[in-house]
Amino acid sequence: MAIGLGLLAAPEQSLRALGFSQISPATVAIARVAGIRDFVLGGVTLRALDDRERLLSATVANATADVGDIAAFAFAARSGESAAGLRGLAAALPATLAGIWVARRLS
Repeated sequence: MAIGLGLLAAPEQSLRALGFSQISPATVAIARVAGIRDFVLGGVTLRALDDRERLLSATVANATADVGDIAAFAFAARSGESAAGLRGLAAALPATLAGIWVARRLS
């Protein structure tokens, strides 16, 4: 939820911290979309902590979103935003693997 809140509240600074070199109104809008997604997924996960089946569903949703992040950061790396792509991959890949591991433990 913290990453989502950061992308919502301070998208320009978050994009710079991720390593993006070119920030525009379009990238700020997409950062906010990603922030909302992360914030909502985090909230759903927190609300599911007392129900194993709901927690499994939330965990799978989070891991799936993280797979999407891997693809997005890989595209960024290939299209000239290599610093952002590599930083994003460094975060998204372990998050995906952790999500898969937790989902397997819950199922």
